[in-house]
Amino acid sequence: MANIADIAILVLLIVASTPHTTEATKHVVPWMIPATQNSSFYSNLLANTKFNLNDILFFNYTTGTHNVVTLSKDDFKACNVKKKMETFDTGPTMFELNRTGEYYFACAFPFHCSLGQKLSVNVMASSSSPEAAPAKAPSPASRLSAAVTFPALLMVIAINILF
Repeated sequence: MANIADIAILVLLIVASTPHTTEATKHVVPWMIPATQNSSFYSNLLANTKFNLNDILFFNYTTGTHNVVTLSKDDFKACNVKKKMETFDTGPTMFELNRTGEYYFACAFPFHCSLGQKLSVNVMASSSSPEAAPAKAPSPASRLSAAVTFPALLMVIAINILF
């Protein structure tokens, strides 16, 4: 039977190991020229998606068929991909949304942006409100994190020691 000190240690371990941050969400973006060839394809696809700080955009494409570039707002509107800020040529590309505010992405392959292969997202500070579903839900295994598995491991060890 466990005494008061043992129970206090168990409670302390559980509280100390509980994650205090919001888990980042991986948003899968099927990176292609839209079949409808219009600039609203991606905004419509992700219209109900909430983007939080530290979320990940997973641009799903094959190397050599597309790329991902970041642009200023004006260059995004004009599809001026020659004034790109960053270029990612290896697909798939994972991009961390590491600040709040607007991000602007496009494909810099000839005519891809003007055919609608561009995306803007507005990143909000993380909140406790429920998130909208991502464009394509990631598998449960990809959502496991050390923040979840470590507390469970500590609890199992503590229970085995105490009882």
